[in-house]
Order: sequence, then structure tokens, then C-alpha cells
Amino acid sequence: MISKSKIFSIAFLFIISIEGVSQKLNPSFSLNGYVKYLPAYMDYSFFESENNHLIHNRINFRGYFGDNLSIGLELRNRVFFNDIPSIQGDDGLVNMSYFIVREDNFVFNSMIDRLWLKYQKDKVEISIGRQRVNWGVNTIWNNNDLFNAYNFIDFDYIERPGSDVVRFIYTGDNLSSFELVYMPNERKGYALAGLYKLNSFGYDFQLLAANYFNDIVLGGGWAGNIKNAGFKGELSYFFDKENIENSLSFSSSLDYSTKNGFYFLGSYLYNSNGMNESNFLSLININANVLSPKNLMPSKHSYLLQVNKPISPPLNMSLNILYGKGIKLLYISPSLSYDISSNLDAGVIVQYFYLDNFGDFKNLLKGYYLQLKYSF
Repeated sequence: MISKSKIFSIAFLFIISIEGVSQKLNPSFSLNGYVKYLPAYMDYSFFESENNHLIHNRINFRGYFGDNLSIGLELRNRVFFNDIPSIQGDDGLVNMSYFIVREDNFVFNSMIDRLWLKYQKDKVEISIGRQRVNWGVNTIWNNNDLFNAYNFIDFDYIERPGSDVVRFIYTGDNLSSFELVYMPNERKGYALAGLYKLNSFGYDFQLLAANYFNDIVLGGGWAGNIKNAGFKGELSYFFDKENIENSLSFSSSLDYSTKNGFYFLGSYLYNSNGMNESNFLSLININANVLSPKNLMPSKHSYLLQVNKPISPPLNMSLNILYGKGIKLLYISPSLSYDISSNLDAGVIVQYFYLDNFGDFKNLLKGYYLQLKYSF
């Protein structure tokens, strides 16, 4: 297992080498990001209601040293006040989450969720550091996303989490590629995974194999079309090294766009480790920021329908309906977004959670969110 000190040493030497040649390589830099204000009101059936405010700032920095060498640094700054929600810690190899202020009714948290060094030449790419490794194929549930599994209900974190990895990519001919990723973890050991992509019969296919901490994983995915509808799917099978419990995670989806602007997406998820009984803790699990690829939903069978429609050029509507069959959880989320200008937009998001209680659906949570975002 690579220690923190070795990771820092490698990164430091790499940065020194950059400094040594930067004057000859004519470096260039870019900076962008956004500032978002998100007030929220949550009404719990069994608890008191909450009213909190979030100011969310993101800064994305890139440095380019010639044609082959680049660096990336991305910061996620969040200020919460009034009723403070729980804030997930940093599970990476290096803790890069910092509380600038931490009071009862005011929290200022800053987190580095991207920090990488990358070398590219011809068909080879090598990178080290915190980065997004997106192996998913589906729009909603990504069973092949071993390194960055996420919960789509967390609409505020569109960038998704990153992982502390060493990554190698080789791009071949005819849309083929091979990728190898190594991720050390001080508590769980390490993950070493390979992904091969190819195109055949008009479909994009991928195959993966991994030593994934306490499991051996085999899986794959596909993306193509059935007539005018998009057809995607992916699965991962986890072989438990201690023969305690193997598991299968599978999802598929169909999506279709009509001539008058409607977009429909239907998706199904199977989780062999999912629950078949109602449980109030299901609500807590589903609303977590980061989930395991073995447990993308707490229910054994989950179904989702998404409808999007532009009402006018600046105004768009969306509706998500999710049903977890095993735990009998119903999630409904309508939203409206409005583009005020090229760099300013606003939105309204509503979230309802219902749980079956002896044949009667009870509303557990109502969430109302306003969103004002300025991009720079």
C-alpha cells in the first residue's frame, strides 16, 4: 500500500520537474467556476422542519505546460447557515476537507475534490491525484462506476466526487481503449481495476475486471440504439473474497426524444443485496452523498421515469419519479429552470419522499429548494 508520504513525495517531485521546465514550455492557465445560492425548507413528518441556506462556490483551475503536461485543481467552498445539515467527510487517501468556521448555526467548509497531474502523448495518458474516474454508461445508475458511485438525488453536486488514484489510459483504433486504475485506501486496502472499450455492431461495449478491496469484480456495459430510442445497460458482479456474500448490481435504460421537445427516460436497477421490507433508515441511505457501487439503492428492485420538456427557450421543466419496490419508497421531484442570461440562471426544485406504512403511503419528507447560480 502506498503511504501518504510517498504520494506526497511523488507529487512534489513531479511539481518540481514542472517548475524546472515551465519557462521553456510557455505555460498557460485557465480559471472558471460559479457561485450558487440555495435556500431550502425541509418538512419532516416525524421531526421538526428545517430551514437552511447554502452559498456554494466552485473554482476550477487548469495549468498547461506545452502539449503534454497539465495540472488540475478544483475547490468546493460551501457556507451553511441557520439549520446546519450533516456534512460528509473526506474519504480519500489524503484528507483535503477543511472547516474554516464550525459553529452551531454557521459552517464554512472548503474541500479540494480535484488535484491531479497529467501527462499525455500520442495514444497514452498517465495521471496521478484526485480525479473523476467515470466508468458509468447509464444516465442514472452506474454499476460499473467502481471509483465514483454517486446518488443522483444530490442535485447540488453536479461535478460528482473524485478519487485518489493513479490512472493509465491507452487509446487504440476504431474507438477502442484500455484503462488501468490503482486506488490505495488506508482502511480498506486497495483497488486495481482494468476497463476495455470497443465498438461493434453499432454499439459501444466495455468489459471490466477488478481486485476491489474485499471483492473480485467482473462486469461490463453497452450503449446503442433500438430504432430511435437509446438503449444502455451495465452490470457488475462482486465475488466476496471471504465467501460471505456475493452480489450482483445491474441496471438498464431506454430514452427517447420526440419532435416537439419531450425527452423520456425509463431506467431499472437490480440490487441483489437490497432490502425487501420497508425501513425508515432507507430514507437516510438514499439521501447519502456517496453510495457504494454494490448498493446504489437500498431496495432490491428500483424503477425510475424521467420527463424533460423545454417550455420556451429560457424555461425548462423536469419530473423524476422513482419507486423502490422492496422498501416501498416513492420519490417524486418536479423542477423548473430558467436561463436569465448566458451566465446567470435560476431554478426551483421540489422533493417528496413517501414510504408505505401497512398499505398506506405516508409522506416522510417534503423538500423545497430555490437555486440562483452565477457562472464565471
